[in-house]
Amino acid sequence: MAPGDAGLRARVTSATALEMRPCPGCGLEMPLTDRGYDRKFHASAECWSVFEEVLAAEFQNPILFRQVHQLTVDTYAVAHAGGRHPDKSVCVHLVGLHLVLEQGVAPAEVPPRLQRLARRPSWPHLHPPLERAPLTVRDVALADSSHTHALRVREWAEQVWRTWRAHHGIARELAENLVLPTRR
Repeated sequence: MAPGDAGLRARVTSATALEMRPCPGCGLEMPLTDRGYDRKFHASAECWSVFEEVLAAEFQNPILFRQVHQLTVDTYAVAHAGGRHPDKSVCVHLVGLHLVLEQGVAPAEVPPRLQRLARRPSWPHLHPPLERAPLTVRDVALADSSHTHALRVREWAEQVWRTWRAHHGIARELAENLVLPTRR
């Protein structure tokens, strides 16, 4: 969210007297809206709308996009596993978190690796952890600067990654052989 974006800030902070809807994926509680949601992630329409605002902020800032966009997408996807969310998507995005947080791969260098991984013909089913990360996409949306946005994405990603510790070994196995060949 761009500094000074009062509309989103008001929307994600005003919740006291309104009927609330919890997100089935991350647990974020937001005021109930009449928006529909038909995506693959295990998310509420309200949570998805906050995610769209975060993505818009990243698309509008080339530096922020390069620094954290892939990490934002991977974190949101993994935090919203369950329901109709395909096993392939959960696994691919979990590997994205592994590459950045455990292997030190820059977020902008992750997509080609995930594209290679996505060619696999079959995927394990990973049960989402019962534990949820304390931070959500809302915390990123409330960042008051690009710097804070990037820090919050990283902290949120680390928290979500920790909740998936039972599946770190699978992410590590899936990530094997994802070193890209050097260009000649």
